[in-house]
Amino acid sequence: MDKQTFLTWAGRNARRIGVKKDLVVQAFEKAMTSQAGPDAPFEVPDTMHINMRYSYGGQSRFFREIFENKRLMGTRCSACSKVFCPPRTNCPHCYGRTEWVELRGTGKILSYTTVYFATSSYIKQVPYIVAYIKLDGADTAILSNVEMKDIGKARVGMEVKVVFRNQRDGRITDIYFRENG
Repeated sequence: MDKQTFLTWAGRNARRIGVKKDLVVQAFEKAMTSQAGPDAPFEVPDTMHINMRYSYGGQSRFFREIFENKRLMGTRCSACSKVFCPPRTNCPHCYGRTEWVELRGTGKILSYTTVYFATSSYIKQVPYIVAYIKLDGADTAILSNVEMKDIGKARVGMEVKVVFRNQRDGRITDIYFRENG
């Protein structure tokens, strides 16, 4: 793409894609004059600030109960009685409607892995365990972290219990599990 074609594109599209036109032009000129040449990857430095509000929809009560009341909820199918956690608004087996039920927050590890590399949110906790946990009274498993002093002791079948973080903000990471016993 020649410079004039690019400048025309930048003028029309920079605002639409949330980038300042002058940053795009500077990046283009830098790329064209760099030693890497015109076929090198084109990078545009920018900072994005996004404020979003979204709904958990039919699972809202699950997150609200964790956030406000430190309670773990699931749903039970009114037709076949299967219990789901994470909750479902409709049964995926028989398509029946579900109703809310409180779960005790204890269960067993069905499968797990040890995480050695993580995002900045968890970098202080590596290594740690992520496990599928079948909660007592539920027919499905929930994926969550299991915090342990000695991760070498993690095993399938290990009994765990839910822990609610003191600082909660309405996310699945407001809970984690610990060895029960």
